Amino acid sequence: MKIKILVCCHKNDIFKSSDVYLPIQVGRAISNTTLNMQGDNEGINISEKNDSYCELTGMYWAWKNLKDVDYIGLCHYRRYFDFNHIGRMVFPSTTIGTSLFDSLNLEINSKIKSYLEQGTCIVAKPVHLHTSLYLQYCEGHYSPDFKVMGDVIRETLSPEYYQGFWKYLVESNLFSPYNMFIMNWKQFDSYCKWLFPLLQAIEDRVDISHYPPFQKRIYGYLAERLLNLYIKTNKLKRLELPILKIADEPEVDNISWVRYYIRSFVRDLAIKATGNSR
Repeated sequence: MKIKILVCCHKNDIFKSSDVYLPIQVGRAISNTTLNMQGDNEGINISEKNDSYCELTGMYWAWKNLKDVDYIGLCHYRRYFDFNHIGRMVFPSTTIGTSLFDSLNLEINSKIKSYLEQGTCIVAKPVHLHTSLYLQYCEGHYSPDFKVMGDVIRETLSPEYYQGFWKYLVESNLFSPYNMFIMNWKQFDSYCKWLFPLLQAIEDRVDISHYPPFQKRIYGYLAERLLNLYIKTNKLKRLELPILKIADEPEVDNISWVRYYIRSFVRDLAIKATGNSR
C-alpha cells in the first residue's frame, strides 16, 4: 500500500520527511521564499488562494497532481497524528518540545494500516468545546460567513447535509480540528469533489477584501467544520487519533485524565441541556 501524508509548510522550520511524509510548501505562488520541497504551485493548482484557503491549497495540489497513491493524508509541520502512543492518549493533543522532534516515531504502524485497508478514515481526536461549534465560530470569526455556509449547503446539497449542518456544526460541541485526515484515494477524491465546489460557492457570496489577514483564512476555517460534516453525514468509519503538537517551549498541562473527562462531560451535558445553541 502506498501512503502519502502531506506535511503542509509555509516557512523554513522543522518538518518530517520520509517515503510516507511529503513536505509541501503551501502558498508558494504568493510567497517571497522558495523552500526546498514540493510546491503547491506546480501543475493544476490554486496556490494563489493560500491566504484564504490555508493548507487546502496543498490538498488541492495533491488531488489534481499526485499519481499512484492508495492512501492520502494531511498534517502540518508542527502537528502530526500520534500513531504510536507517544503522548497522553486520552487527551486530544500533547505538546512536545522541538528538541525531541527528531527522536519521535511518527511512522504508521501495522495496526493503523489495517484500519485503512478496512476503509476507515483517520481524523483528529475531537475536542470538547465549551460552547457549540456555531457559537465558537462566532466568538473568533465573522458569524455571517457561517450563515452563508449554511445557506449554500441548504441550497446546493441534499437535505441530509443540511440536517447534518444543524446537528454537527450548529448544535454540537465536538470537533475534529486542523483539517487533518488520512483516507483512501477514492474517499479523498469524493471528498474533494464535494468540498471545493462548496467552498467556491461560499467564496462567490462573501467579500473578504476588507478582512484582516487572520480572518481572510476563512475557507481553511470553514473546511475544518466541513470535514466533520462530510464524514459524519456519510457515516464513514473513522478512527480518532490524538495529535502531537511541536513547540519550542511547550506548556506543561498538569490536568489529570479524570479532570479532563469530568470537564468534557460537563461541557457536553451543558450543550445538550440548552437544546438549541443559536
